[in-house]
Amino acid sequence: MSINTSTHEETTQSLGEPARRVTQELATPFTDLPEAIAAERAAMQREVLLWQRWVRYAAIAALLALSFAFGRLSTPGLLPLAIIVVCYTSVVMSTAWLLDHPPSRAIGQWFPTLMVASDIAAIAGITFLTSDPQQLHRILLLGFLPMQLAVFYFGRKLGTFAAALTVVIYLALTLLAPAFVAGARPSAQTIAFNAALFGVVSAVLVHTFGRFRERMAALHVFCRVAERGEGGLPALPRDRWPDELTLLATSFQEMHARLAEQIGSDPLTGCMNRRALLTRLRTDLRAARRRASTLAVVVIDVDHFKEINDSYGHPVGDLVLQQAAGIMRSTARDTDAVARFGGDEFVIALPDTTWDGAMTFAERLRARVSECTFGSMDVAVGTTVSIGVALAHGMDPVGPETLLTDADTALYRAKTAGRNRVFS
Repeated sequence: MSINTSTHEETTQSLGEPARRVTQELATPFTDLPEAIAAERAAMQREVLLWQRWVRYAAIAALLALSFAFGRLSTPGLLPLAIIVVCYTSVVMSTAWLLDHPPSRAIGQWFPTLMVASDIAAIAGITFLTSDPQQLHRILLLGFLPMQLAVFYFGRKLGTFAAALTVVIYLALTLLAPAFVAGARPSAQTIAFNAALFGVVSAVLVHTFGRFRERMAALHVFCRVAERGEGGLPALPRDRWPDELTLLATSFQEMHARLAEQIGSDPLTGCMNRRALLTRLRTDLRAARRRASTLAVVVIDVDHFKEINDSYGHPVGDLVLQQAAGIMRSTARDTDAVARFGGDEFVIALPDTTWDGAMTFAERLRARVSECTFGSMDVAVGTTVSIGVALAHGMDPVGPETLLTDADTALYRAKTAGRNRVFS
């Protein structure tokens, strides 16, 4: 239908979000992104456990060699030592087999915990069987390795668990277990000092590696959101103590901002381009469904633009497009999106806008264009625009392409009816 009214209803429901430039996108989260990131992280941890089995085989072999070379291994200790090695190797092999064969390819929380506990138990058992009580602090020294690997690859919780388990086993073997290798026990003060020192160093390492891993995870999420090209980017955590990772994160942010500006903008008018508009419409439609609101789309065509180019030349035509785009941006709200869809066709997305609001906006824009003179001081050009309007309710099963097609159909009717008018 055609509109010819002097009534101006404001297009009005506030988004309830901070104002932003029209070339920015709404911060709408992906419904599937957390699941996708969790699946990627689980797959990575599965691969970590698989390649770490070779590290574990090498580590147990090295520990045995050092124990035979420098430890105090007795004949009665050979059988329990063999049992420890066989049990540990069996756990590593069976865990790797389960992870490498369906349907158990998905990693469970107990896999990393089992492996870390097995590492510490094997270290403690071999050390206990080949060292006198004065040397059992080796358990703490060797315990740093599984603790650091745990926190770096699996997080603070597992790192804390590894540190606590190491201390508990050390205290149990030095204070409660009868010595397997003859020798004097260390004093309670020495045992307490060793445990406390291990605890302090472990706390620093768990915090440092854990914080590093969390920042890497945040950067991973940032890159995944940027890769999909939809929604607002998550804020990367501020670093109280900057380091090289801080510089890397800053570089990623600046690079994305520059690429988004170059890829998402029309170089002539500074409006969104077609790709950025489609992304924005998908975001706005999700927001409309979530809030049970509406999204209006206005398609604008500059009337007789080919004649302007033919009569005055392309530089004047480009100037007309730039000036028309400026009128559209000044007429739109901060929450609206103005895009050059191609040639002399523009599209404006109006979130949270009713039928009356969208038609009033379109008529206001049409009147402003018709009242302006375009061109330069030397060449003055007058022009008009034809406008088509379409509206989607939040629960309507429509996509950006359908909404644009409806608005384009209305635009065609406006042009065939004589141009310089609004149709819906």
